[in-house]
Amino acid sequence: MQKTFYNLGYLGDELVDLKSLNETDIIEAALFLFDRPVTYQELSEIIQKDENEIERHIEELRDEHIDKNTAYHIINLENKVVQLQLRDELAPHLHWPFIKRSDVPRHLLKILSLIAFKEYVLEEIVSPSKLQRIFGKNVSQDIDELQTMSLVNVTPKGNKREITVTENFLNLFKFPHDSDTVKIAIQRGLKDYAMSQLQITD
Repeated sequence: MQKTFYNLGYLGDELVDLKSLNETDIIEAALFLFDRPVTYQELSEIIQKDENEIERHIEELRDEHIDKNTAYHIINLENKVVQLQLRDELAPHLHWPFIKRSDVPRHLLKILSLIAFKEYVLEEIVSPSKLQRIFGKNVSQDIDELQTMSLVNVTPKGNKREITVTENFLNLFKFPHDSDTVKIAIQRGLKDYAMSQLQITD
């Protein structure tokens, strides 16, 4: 439930002045401040309008970002779930700490999720060749981008390379740092996706 006090409102954890914003601006601010996928229902609660109005504002924002060729674009993740995300071609130029969770493209999130799940839950360190077999493609460029973002470390070991996630990854996705708690948190947060990629069943 969104709290309001006179002309102030909470978008995510941020208190902002809503009086100076129109509805489309408020939705854009919400997408930016939440820094995660946002449902039409959540946006509807913020501006107190139905989901048809939300869809109209989303389309208006999408067209505006395309017309102005901005760094961000609005993507549909599933039915009535959207996210403001950095354009993929800009991601390789970002360096820690100047990134948000939504700045990590979805194809990199898939690889990152699998690395973290195998490292913390299965206690198995992966190599680029292992990832290539799982995803069925060369992931060298993807790993380079994740290194540029300081989200993974690549360490030579013999004639192989081992890939692990960094503390920056834990911080960015708000995972705890102690070994027991982070294992449980990652298992809960990443289980469905990682297991589908690994074809593991309980």
